[in-house]
Amino acid sequence: MGLSIDAALKCAIAILIDCHFITRARLEAEILLAFVLKKDRVWLHTNNKQKLDSSVQGQFFSLITKRVQGCPIEYLTHKASFLDFELFVDSSVLIPRPESEILVQKVCEILSHNQRPHLMLVEVGVGSGALSIALARSLPHISIIATDISLEALKTATRNIEYFGLQERITLKHTALFDTNDKADMVVSNPPYIASSYPIDKPLTYEPSSALFGGIRGSEILECLITQCSAQKVPYLACEMGYDQRQHLAKVLESSGYNAQFYKDLAGLDRGFVAKLQV
Repeated sequence: MGLSIDAALKCAIAILIDCHFITRARLEAEILLAFVLKKDRVWLHTNNKQKLDSSVQGQFFSLITKRVQGCPIEYLTHKASFLDFELFVDSSVLIPRPESEILVQKVCEILSHNQRPHLMLVEVGVGSGALSIALARSLPHISIIATDISLEALKTATRNIEYFGLQERITLKHTALFDTNDKADMVVSNPPYIASSYPIDKPLTYEPSSALFGGIRGSEILECLITQCSAQKVPYLACEMGYDQRQHLAKVLESSGYNAQFYKDLAGLDRGFVAKLQV
């Protein structure tokens, strides 16, 4: 037999606490051990003297090593929290961020007041499906076409959409941006928007680069999306963006016929916009 649960956690915490990008060493150690044991964290505390099987102990410290190397804990457990639900995630998709919950709130504020019995929404860059699932759960009168350029991401999104029983309301398509024959009342997107030369922290290198980097400036995909939405006469457009892109995108939106309102994230940085087409 190996270490006790308590001793294994203390050893793991000592390893994790030395990593500058890990700010919750105890919590992460408990999450990873609970994951390996298929128990919850409360069980760990009530059984802290129990000895670990050597194979379980090996699995646990293997995950601790991967975490120290920079792998996000969400990829190690294949779980990510978003709003009030959990999603399956792997390295094919971005890990959902709290900032994206603000985008969901902004979209709901607009569409919840629309009196039409049925609305069509297009999400560009569905990834794990977090945005589409959250919006479908919050707005029963909408249907969604969700696109992604990555086939692997679409497989992950399919898994999550089927788990929540939303496959009748969320249709997935393999395409860049969206098909011109899809008529949308609103387009929503959290596209790649980081400039290609921007230095990123080690944990971000584990996430798919195609979902992070938006071009030399970072805003190129957003610019294409705005232009396409304008050409398709999409009434509403809601997107996340880089913290330093407001001034440039405001000009692109205005020249494309959109009146935009920008919003900030939890850190007070510019993070996105909601735009209405001026008829």
